[in-house]
Amino acid sequence: MTSRPFGVLVLHGFTSSLDCISGVTAAVKALGLPTRMPVLRGHGAQSPDALRGVTWRDWVADAEDALGDLLTEVEQAIVFGHSMGGLVALTLAAEYGAVVDSVVVAAAAIKLTSPLAPGHFFHFLAPLVPRFVDKIDMPPTYADPALAKHDTNYPWAPTDAVLSLLRFSQRTRQRLPEIERPTLILQSRNDSTVAPESAQIIYEGIATPPEQKRILWFEETEHEMFRDCEREAARAAVADWVQHRSSRG
Repeated sequence: MTSRPFGVLVLHGFTSSLDCISGVTAAVKALGLPTRMPVLRGHGAQSPDALRGVTWRDWVADAEDALGDLLTEVEQAIVFGHSMGGLVALTLAAEYGAVVDSVVVAAAAIKLTSPLAPGHFFHFLAPLVPRFVDKIDMPPTYADPALAKHDTNYPWAPTDAVLSLLRFSQRTRQRLPEIERPTLILQSRNDSTVAPESAQIIYEGIATPPEQKRILWFEETEHEMFRDCEREAARAAVADWVQHRSSRG
């Protein structure tokens, strides 16, 4: 069977349900492209306890499996990731550049606002936190509070999984110079979970030529940008990128 030129891999964020990216997936599927949207390890369960003992390496491994499955149908993948999924997308671009056509990252968690995150004053205390705190609340963040009541993400996460996410952000930042693929970076200036400067860190850190990378800023939406007040514009931006990349040649 002849492979199709392009498919799309869609990756969700930390503690997220697939609802957080279902709008993106629907827009991409409307283009008629093969698509994979894996549930990354520890997610999609009845309780956040499913994340206990799960590390960033598990999330990357699950994405690698989905990428491999997609590549049974297509020659190259356009990889999209939101938040933690953005870190996974960037990691795949660094590791498998030959089969990654391009990358779209939205609110990629390169620099988190948590005081325990790398780059913040209390980061040195992060290894000590599990001794005193078993779980960390993860409240939904929306610019439109009315939308929060429909949120289906985990309301909290085990501390060990949160610390693995922090390590993942640091490791991904170190690997940015390995990435040379065309890249679209979506970021809200109003994001209280991922520092807005993350977009510039990614833009300046990757080795992609300037004419093949750009930042698209949003002004109002919070972190859940595909379910918040600017969701239609965010979904359309991803779909437009995918359509442009997949229509070449």
